[in-house]
This record gives sequence, structure tokens and C-alpha cells, in this order.
Amino acid sequence: MLINKSKNFSENPVNYELIGIVSTSKEYKIAWHLNKLLNIKLIKMKDEVINLINGSKVKISYLEFKLGKKHIKLISNKLRNSNRSYLVSALSNFDFFILFSENFFEFEDYDIINILKSNNTFQFANFVDITKIKESHFLNL
Repeated sequence: MLINKSKNFSENPVNYELIGIVSTSKEYKIAWHLNKLLNIKLIKMKDEVINLINGSKVKISYLEFKLGKKHIKLISNKLRNSNRSYLVSALSNFDFFILFSENFFEFEDYDIINILKSNNTFQFANFVDITKIKESHFLNL
């Protein structure tokens, strides 16, 4: 359970898509490849810190690109300096997540998987059903 006074997670409807990525590359290298493949410019944001009820903290590393009301984020699933190992434990097989707003791409959303597969930096990528994840509130950065 969370304590984060700046956000009310119960009021955030799911209005984004989520792709899980498996890659042995570092965050900055993945961002560089995504920038080239998707013609975007992901920028490293200040780590988000979320205080948990048990007194521990979760530090989330992510990069973001905004275009008007549309946005895309690269979020690391592996946590640093935390009691938890993964941001979303149920999806521990993924190293990173690409979270993007609905209608972000001019092409069909499912085509992004083929685009990612065209680059050997990504060993695996697939859409994730957000509604079936208990810890999806951690992705509402």
C-alpha cells in the first residue's frame, strides 16, 4: 500500500498502454535505441520516490517524452536501494516497461512490437494487460 499525498491513485483511470521489455542493455542505451526507432526524445527525469506504509521507500527510474497531451515513458522494473527487487513483482521477467498514452503513435499500437523486434537490443517485448496487475499503481508516474 502507498502513501503519496501528491497523487490519488484511485482516481486515475487506465488510459495508457504498457509493453514489457526484456533486455540486458542499460537504461540509457535502451532509451537511445527507442529514440531512433520511434523518432522521439526520451529525457531522464528525476527519480520518483514513493513512501510505502511499512516505512520503506521505492525509487523509480524513468525517462519521458511528451508531445502535447500525449506521452511515452521508459520505466525500469528493477529497483535500486529498496527492500523490493522489482517495481512490479508479478512482472519480474521484464526489465523495463514502455508506457504510452492512447493514440500516441500514428501507426497501429501493435506495430510497435515489430519495430522493437527489428533491433537486437530487445530480446523480447510484449503488451501487458494493466487491468490484471495488482501493482499497476506504481506505473502512474
